[in-house]
Amino acid sequence: MTAQQGQGSDWLQTFLPLGCLHDGEWEPRGGGVLLLDRPVIWLVTARAALEGLGDRPLHTWVPREQGGAFLDLTASQRQAGIDWIHHPTGLSATLFPTDDSFRIRAFTEAQCTRVRKLTPLQPVATIGCLYGPDIEQQPQPTKAVLDGIISSVNAQTGTIYSTAAMLPNNAGAPLLLASPYGGAVTLAGVLLGDAMAAAGDPRALPVRLGRAICVDAALELVRGKQAEAQRRGVSERAQAPNGDDAGGNP
Repeated sequence: MTAQQGQGSDWLQTFLPLGCLHDGEWEPRGGGVLLLDRPVIWLVTARAALEGLGDRPLHTWVPREQGGAFLDLTASQRQAGIDWIHHPTGLSATLFPTDDSFRIRAFTEAQCTRVRKLTPLQPVATIGCLYGPDIEQQPQPTKAVLDGIISSVNAQTGTIYSTAAMLPNNAGAPLLLASPYGGAVTLAGVLLGDAMAAAGDPRALPVRLGRAICVDAALELVRGKQAEAQRRGVSERAQAPNGDDAGGNP
């Protein structure tokens, strides 16, 4: 289902937290956003969320019809014979396994706002998970939204700065173009981190801005040669005699 086919705040289900499990304890690594490029779904994140994993498997929490469960993304990739693909802007993506029991949403290209249509003062919001000693984490990380406006856009580099900051440990989460008065919510970019604008006076607090790369880069990534090779490999593997299903139905 696409992001706008549901009701209310179903677009929250386009965001997935990423992390590692240690004896049942969740170590946050970042976040990701789901893009629908029929007939497959891509999970797009910041490459920084994948750095330093080593041989540890990466997990996400997937809501299901009956509650939800942690999904081992690394095991799913191995089963499907795929890996992450990367974009020079700092984005990474992988085919996401689907199941009829998953309660997820994904943005289509029609629900993405290209960088050429972004201007300062437009209202935006970021999605992320809250982490801290005062935040309940059971059984899944707690999602939250921060709002703001676009501060600056560089159409040549695709960089977007906004006053909607990125929540800590959520690199790869989505930047949404969203009016506080309702209406359609569209995907404008993917968060790479925060930018701190410091003053010359050490007594003055720095200004914190969210830094994202435009959705144009994400669409370019999931339609490039690496993505096509991944899609073709999964399709061939699924159709091979006695072949394994690619970790679900991508």
